[in-house]
Amino acid sequence: MAEKVCEHCKKNMKLRESGYPMGSALLKADRVHVDIYECPECHKVELYAAESDMVTCPKCGTVHSAKEACAVCALNAGLDTANKI
Repeated sequence: MAEKVCEHCKKNMKLRESGYPMGSALLKADRVHVDIYECPECHKVELYAAESDMVTCPKCGTVHSAKEACAVCALNAGLDTANKI
């Protein structure tokens, strides 16, 4: 992973969260995962496309953070259960 430098104060930014999901799990095309970096000096936050901790669901093919379960499969399972009631 390349070092990220704050454009404001030129300090090295620190990774605060990797593979953070943004967008709707219902709209797979609009869902994106980002790495969140923060400057320790001025506290500016920047988002970058996730570089690590990403996996592909073997069931549906959705790419998601390794820290979370597949949201698409979880929603489908919930909908299947609701339809059986």
